[in-house]
Amino acid sequence: MIKRQIWSEIEKYIDKKQALIITGPRRIGKTTTLNWLLEQTKSENKLFLDIENLADRALFEVTDYNDTITALEKRGLNFAHKVYLAIDEIQFLPNITSVVKYLYDHYDIKFFLSGSSSYYLKNYFNESMAGRKFLFELMPLYFNEYLEFVGEKHIATRYKFEQEPKFDKLLFNTLENHYEDYLEYGGYPEVVMAKTPEIKQALVAETYSTYINQDVMTLADFKSVTDLRRLVTLLAARIGNRLNTLELANVSGLNRETINNYLEFLEQTYLIATIPVESTSEDVRVRNLRKLYFVDNGIASFNAKLSGGQSFENMMRHQLATYGKLSYFDNNQSEIDFILDMDGKKIALEAKETPTETDLNTLKSVANNKLEVENFTLLGRRKSEKFSRYVWGGSI
Repeated sequence: MIKRQIWSEIEKYIDKKQALIITGPRRIGKTTTLNWLLEQTKSENKLFLDIENLADRALFEVTDYNDTITALEKRGLNFAHKVYLAIDEIQFLPNITSVVKYLYDHYDIKFFLSGSSSYYLKNYFNESMAGRKFLFELMPLYFNEYLEFVGEKHIATRYKFEQEPKFDKLLFNTLENHYEDYLEYGGYPEVVMAKTPEIKQALVAETYSTYINQDVMTLADFKSVTDLRRLVTLLAARIGNRLNTLELANVSGLNRETINNYLEFLEQTYLIATIPVESTSEDVRVRNLRKLYFVDNGIASFNAKLSGGQSFENMMRHQLATYGKLSYFDNNQSEIDFILDMDGKKIALEAKETPTETDLNTLKSVANNKLEVENFTLLGRRKSEKFSRYVWGGSI
């Protein structure tokens, strides 16, 4: 089993009383993470349950939650001692928050929970499990994780933004093909480990189909899934653009309220991601639109033919998100793709397929003079002849 980057952080909370909740896209490795968490416990007094299994779901579809305890005892758990209970796909059980809260308060149970709807987990569990949980988001593989999954021994170390930006020729020449594959097919573990492009494409299609047929059909009550899928196609073609619902309404024929409902659902179920505009003015933040990205490049490419720049910028959003909070700058005259806030230190970042000296000078000027951000870094996808003052995307 290959460890995910976030596991080392989650592991710190295994011995805490609070429930551990793992959320993220479908088929991203949440089930594997729950099983790994159970393996880390020395106790044999533990059990894994999958709410998509009707027999497991029935354990919690009761009015008297003590009946759940009785049923779990029949499964081999001993509540005279500490119990470790992993429950997968909890978003499919509407009353799960009440059950977990009751059992948490009355028995010595360490809960490991997972689900693929951030709205359900963040909001419902915030209401009923305040102080009783730690929540972690498991996302598509980052590039250093991708390399481990494909068995590449030359592991890329994460870039330190404190150092002088410089293109690493050796790293690029060693890992370029891997990074291009990563940009094309994304970071779903099953897709990454597939051996051929044809199998990768089929797995991406299957992953998206599963999202539509299970998450959308089960968690939402939309009148038309066809309209939702059409909107997803329109969104994929607009990666890296400001999210303009009026334009989307005009193009799709849907009303803005419907589009807003779709967008909220798509972001909360980890299909799309958005970042806000960077401004010191609250008025500007309210007026300006959020910038649109997809959580995974493979799913985005399945829904629209992306330009090379879109593919690279979309992946940069994903990779940079692990470093801190992201926003973008746009004053209708100048734009910067990303403003990275690392504990108060802001860095202006521009993603270019083949960076040039002009790109760097423009970034410096806008960052220093328009945004008053001193630190800036140019990010490049490909080798730029006679210019090395930028960072290759695979280093991030």
